[in-house]
Amino acid sequence: MPKSMTGYGRADAMAEGRTFQVECRSVNHRYLELSIRLPYAFNAYESIVRAKAQEYLSRGRVEIRVTEEGGGTPRTQIVIDRVLAQSYLDALYELELMAGTQVADRVGWLSRCEGVLSAGQEDEDDEVVAGLIVKAVEGALQKLNHAREEEGAFIANDLLDKVDEFRNLTIIVEERSSEIPSVYREKLLARAEELLEEKRPEWYDDQRLFAETALYADRASIDEEVTRLAAHVTALEEGLRSPEPVGRRLDFLIQEILREVNTIGSKAGDLILTQTVVEMKTLIEKIREQVQNLE
Repeated sequence: MPKSMTGYGRADAMAEGRTFQVECRSVNHRYLELSIRLPYAFNAYESIVRAKAQEYLSRGRVEIRVTEEGGGTPRTQIVIDRVLAQSYLDALYELELMAGTQVADRVGWLSRCEGVLSAGQEDEDDEVVAGLIVKAVEGALQKLNHAREEEGAFIANDLLDKVDEFRNLTIIVEERSSEIPSVYREKLLARAEELLEEKRPEWYDDQRLFAETALYADRASIDEEVTRLAAHVTALEEGLRSPEPVGRRLDFLIQEILREVNTIGSKAGDLILTQTVVEMKTLIEKIREQVQNLE
């Protein structure tokens, strides 16, 4: 069955003391629109996240948020300037010789010397970071799709019930369709009799009147519309059972179904048909609203 476009998924990925979290949220949209949010330090990985999302999704407005435990800022490390430290030690040794005494805590003294110790950003391991982000993104997208599948199945089953109800209405239309031409012809003849019998009886007796009446009655036939309508309903039902993204196709089929129903309604000179067409339009609108939720 098709998937819904609404869902949520979350996943974590951990390695080498680092943890990334990814959250995915999606809502209805005509096309696939991605909003990807990463910490500033990891913006270079946006294209990887986008490509991965496009593998899993085809429609919907989707927000993907990537965060790293600890705020996502580059980790720092303490760097020792060994050359400078040795210079300080050499100078200290000379001072000690001159003063005839020694500094008790050489390490403490050296650590306080300017430039010996400095804080710098730890080099990022691009492969590790990319692997963690991809793993977390895939996990979140899989959970998102699972949620979309569950909701999609619920919507599709409800729609299939409505399609069955709609099919029952088409049976009523089909049963009445064979009577439409004769009913329409009788109405035309009754009207012709009312207008012509007294004033122009020769017209009423003219066989051409009956021929034209039969022709117009045939034009009122809805057999073709009923046939196309049945085909569209079958295609709609098949689409609702398909696991592929069929939302756009279903939307098109509903437009075609509505077109046929409107044509039938315009030709219907029958009270039962008119009432049935009204019920069909109401049901189509309900189906259309729910189809908008499908991928």
